[in-house]
Amino acid sequence: MAATIKDVAKEAGVAVCTVSFAMNGSAHVAEETKKRIFEAIERLNYRPNQSARGLVTKRTNNIGLAVSETADGLENGILLDVIKGLGQAAGKFNYDVMLSFQKPHAAKPNDHLLDVYRKQSADGLIMMGTKMGETPYKELVSKRFPFVLLGRPSSDCLCHSVNADNEQGAYLAVEHLASKGHRRIAFITPCSLEVDAAQDRLTGYRKAMSDFFGGAEDQLIAYGSFASDSGYAETERLLSLKDRPTAIIAGRDAIASRVIEKAMDLGYHVPDDLAVVGFDNSVVSQVARPSITSIELPMLEMGYRAANLLIQLIEGGISYDNTQRIVLPCILHARESV
Repeated sequence: MAATIKDVAKEAGVAVCTVSFAMNGSAHVAEETKKRIFEAIERLNYRPNQSARGLVTKRTNNIGLAVSETADGLENGILLDVIKGLGQAAGKFNYDVMLSFQKPHAAKPNDHLLDVYRKQSADGLIMMGTKMGETPYKELVSKRFPFVLLGRPSSDCLCHSVNADNEQGAYLAVEHLASKGHRRIAFITPCSLEVDAAQDRLTGYRKAMSDFFGGAEDQLIAYGSFASDSGYAETERLLSLKDRPTAIIAGRDAIASRVIEKAMDLGYHVPDDLAVVGFDNSVVSQVARPSITSIELPMLEMGYRAANLLIQLIEGGISYDNTQRIVLPCILHARESV
């Protein structure tokens, strides 16, 4: 049977409360006594019951990752990098990571955020792909519940956040294509402009087109979605223009792969007739033929930094109100499609 705290106390020749004080640092214990206690813990391979400790400390030593149903990354595997980064940081501080997914077709989509708080199943939350609805945001803030947004917060959202510089990533894509001699560069958004990443990528594209070529033409901009065929119709329209683009930047790798398929169906060769750049540096970009030049978001580092920030917030290392906004640069991976 697993050793109990009573077994440790008996082995060390001390009271149960002394073992608890030594482990929690909640009261002074003589160094010699503390040494005996930890030697006993080692010999007995004692592991404290986290649930029982939580009743006393009011902590679960869990951090939650709350994922929206439409979070960019569910279909291309970048969520795994986020989880890996969270796990690396959480493990350093003896925290575990729990996942909470938005319930499909929920009447109140953000209820899963409040469930984690109301059930006290985690000490803090990291939110991914979440639109900051007024009700959950106000309740979390009013109760001073620790949370970090994985994404760009709106101007009126006073919360800690970690985000990739999507604007810089799109600028990088245009810059790369311009260096290869392209001037007619089109852009397909990754999804609706209600999502901050889509807004930022479009802003970066417009800024780069302005800096390099004096501006972006509206006819060279198309609006993608999370639909599986997003990229087909948009590519057909763009390539039917009298002065067609010689390059297309797709807001997601999944869309970039559809762009290539449709272009080839129409008789164009990639990259000779049309260059294509994607976003996310997902597996899709690496296994496609031709392989797709793609902008990588540092999702593993984002996960690591978000968990580190959240744990500091939980443990009082940083102020709840002195919000930090961490923005990490994107990286371009050049491949066969350009």
